[in-house]
Amino acid sequence: MNNIVTAIVPIFLVVGVGYGFVRFGPFSRDDMPVLSRFVVKVALPLLIFLNIYGKPASDIFQVTYLLTYAGAVLIMFGIAFGYSAAKKRTPARRAFLGMGMSSTNNGFIGLPIFLILLPEWAGAAVGMDMLVDNTLTIPLTLFLAEQAIGTGTIRERLISTVRGVLLHPLVLAIIAALVLNAVGVVLPEFLHRSVDLIAGTSTGVALFTVGGMLVGLQIKGALADIFMIVGSKLLIMPTVAFGLLMSFIAIGLPDLPNELRAAAIITCALPPFSIMPSIAEPYGEADVTTAAMMLSILLSFFTLAGWTAVLGAIGWI
Repeated sequence: MNNIVTAIVPIFLVVGVGYGFVRFGPFSRDDMPVLSRFVVKVALPLLIFLNIYGKPASDIFQVTYLLTYAGAVLIMFGIAFGYSAAKKRTPARRAFLGMGMSSTNNGFIGLPIFLILLPEWAGAAVGMDMLVDNTLTIPLTLFLAEQAIGTGTIRERLISTVRGVLLHPLVLAIIAALVLNAVGVVLPEFLHRSVDLIAGTSTGVALFTVGGMLVGLQIKGALADIFMIVGSKLLIMPTVAFGLLMSFIAIGLPDLPNELRAAAIITCALPPFSIMPSIAEPYGEADVTTAAMMLSILLSFFTLAGWTAVLGAIGWI
């Protein structure tokens, strides 16, 4: 239980500091997108690069882990589609219900937890998570959202989606690390230290940014959709992931170390992307996604503690 508190409490304290500095201090909420872009486009890619660089490919491409996470994402999109059909939601709302129920804040919240609970596997786990996020979850959401507003042909949307994935800094960082590993290039010590200095800022700045983004948000309207996103994300998705993981192992897919088993479940128990409202805003879905993100972050303190306690009880942590 001490490990749970040690892992989770500091994260929410830093989120609280971010909220306080924006609510009462020298920062404004308009500053947060700048910090967020720094984390997503600079610091976090460099951190992922350092955690993958020098590791064998077998540590980075764990088939069972990737299939568990990707399978859970697709199942959650399926649940979102079923719910949307039953409630007669718009195609745009359906797309972002899917994103809210399946995306995971593994960079801003998951990584700090992994670094405390699973330090040796943190980089590999987040690297695989980012791979699924940037090749499946985000492209699928954007494709469905563009389809909802009828922008461009299907071919144009597919080309735009593939281009966006391949040029995303997080994906480029993964590719760069894999290429250097394959050719056996060793970074000079001064360059490694320089990269490490920038990468080390990612966790604190990311959590500070999450707190700052909570300032001024209000839960209003579409409460059923908001609660559906929150409950599905924090409770149903990790349950689905647990079932998939055990099923894949039972049918003969390679087993995972206990730490990676735990990482797969914790990943699926995380709140949605903190960038989800920014992605949803052009499609008129910012309010619902913002409220769902905020409520998920607040409630995840309790649900993550619960899931971590369960994983500890079964010996995975």
